[in-house]
Amino acid sequence: MPENTTEGHEWPEGVPPVGTFVRDTRRERDALVMAAIGPYVQLRGMEGGVEWDAKPADIRPLTAREELSARTWVRNAASRLRLVGQ
Repeated sequence: MPENTTEGHEWPEGVPPVGTFVRDTRRERDALVMAAIGPYVQLRGMEGGVEWDAKPADIRPLTAREELSARTWVRNAASRLRLVGQ
């Protein structure tokens, strides 16, 4: 799980590091940065699924509260998967 909190920080060259939780402001979705390819950042939603491309200008770091909520969501989802797999 990513350990970097990005609130209040500018990303070098406008691109967040892989593993950063961000908000895609065009889609109004929280996501995880998976890669930066060309002029786009590839994102994957918190629930998983297919990645999508976003322009760096259309994403922002999560606030501390939003990031805590996202991390809690990921941990709870992992716990649910472990329970189902038993």
